[in-house]
Amino acid sequence: MNRIYIADAALSKFGKSKDSLVDIIREAVDNLNFDLKDIDAIFLGLMNPEGFLGVGNIASYVADKLGLSGKPAVRVETASSTGAAVLFYAYATLASGIYKNVLVLAAEKMTHLDTPKTTKLIAEVIDPYERKVGVSMPSLAAMVTNRFAYENKLNIIKLQNLLFAVAEKNHYYGNFNEYAQFRKIITKEDYLKSKVISAPLRLYDCSPISDGAAAMVISRVAGDIEIIGVGQGTDKQALTKREYITHFESTRKAAKQAYEMAGIGPDSIDFCEIHDAFTPFEITGLIDTGLCDYKKIYDFYLKKECYKDGKLPVNLSGGLKSRGHPVGASGLAQVVECYRIMTGRCDKNIIPKKSDVALTQSIGGLATNNFVSILKRKSSIVKYFNIEGLKFEDKKGQDSKSLRIYTYTILNAPPEGFESPLRVVMCEREGKKFMAKYHGDVKDLKIDKRVKVLSKADGVVTVTPVKRFSLRR
Repeated sequence: MNRIYIADAALSKFGKSKDSLVDIIREAVDNLNFDLKDIDAIFLGLMNPEGFLGVGNIASYVADKLGLSGKPAVRVETASSTGAAVLFYAYATLASGIYKNVLVLAAEKMTHLDTPKTTKLIAEVIDPYERKVGVSMPSLAAMVTNRFAYENKLNIIKLQNLLFAVAEKNHYYGNFNEYAQFRKIITKEDYLKSKVISAPLRLYDCSPISDGAAAMVISRVAGDIEIIGVGQGTDKQALTKREYITHFESTRKAAKQAYEMAGIGPDSIDFCEIHDAFTPFEITGLIDTGLCDYKKIYDFYLKKECYKDGKLPVNLSGGLKSRGHPVGASGLAQVVECYRIMTGRCDKNIIPKKSDVALTQSIGGLATNNFVSILKRKSSIVKYFNIEGLKFEDKKGQDSKSLRIYTYTILNAPPEGFESPLRVVMCEREGKKFMAKYHGDVKDLKIDKRVKVLSKADGVVTVTPVKRFSLRR
């Protein structure tokens, strides 16, 4: 198999843009220092131009507008991991020897639509049944977070400390990223005053709606930065059909594949870019890639081991949280950011003390199609690793015979067509789970609370707490 190198990589400015999609892509391409006459094909990543822009058959259209008509062009899509997917499959064509130089593009234009419409479009990647209840990406992320806190015995104060630590760090480093949408530092007070989007997630736990593009040329011609490992993993679309929800099996499969291809393990990674569309996903991403043990994750963040001079720098670009999250672009942008850091093409305040080996992890949908990529500086030496030594610990539910709340959230910004606040629970009985609306006192809304079915209408179940009565003598 051929070895693959990054010949060049660049970004557009991320944020709210008045430019067209093509102009945003052109901005990223114009920032490349590579003669595009030498490319053999174009791989384009866009999550949903049909929904956001009403445009289809877009690969040849973009090629034409970039002055590259006649070059083979194809579009790739895997929801919010699209940018990582397009790199993965462009890599495969070079590794097989079909092409020598390939232009990889990833982008999205989103900000021209209002938030409820955008939320609804993004929610279309969720399982149709779960979508009928009214869940969205923030609410599913919130349910994962509540279950994670329950399993790891994190009370609300500890959970807030942990989530804020992620947001604080990413906003701090985003301040140094010239391409970032948000270039401002936040305080604990800012965080706690921000709106609760879907309990326990606040505004500062959620990445913004963004426009932006990433561009990269990968090549079989030897260069300074090599792509030494790529991996992809999938999982069931419905969260309720998964045995575990506090880790993502798709990430674990992708990580094992990437590590095995690279011949290295987590200990060789100097810094990483982890998909943080929501702050808790950065946390679970570190655990699922084997970069941090879940038992040590709280101290890892509170002791700032995730900072530039720490044990493992994480999201020095500011991550999706601060740089922005144009859904089709983010996965490729993560790799571009690693390349910029490894080649010193960024602010010195985001360059770690060691940057020979980098890892990126990208989430597609609610972790249904995830990718991991590993980069290495040409001159660096890494230690061989036996992938069989990478072990993960799983935590299961109680498999109770009674119907209980497995996790929950209160969604204050539901998708278009649903009233706010929307109370959603995931119920479990004997290992089987389903989504339901919740009818009852909020004080009774807690994990492991017994519930019963109140009604079923149009395929949507509503549950209510089981009241316990005591007999008076």
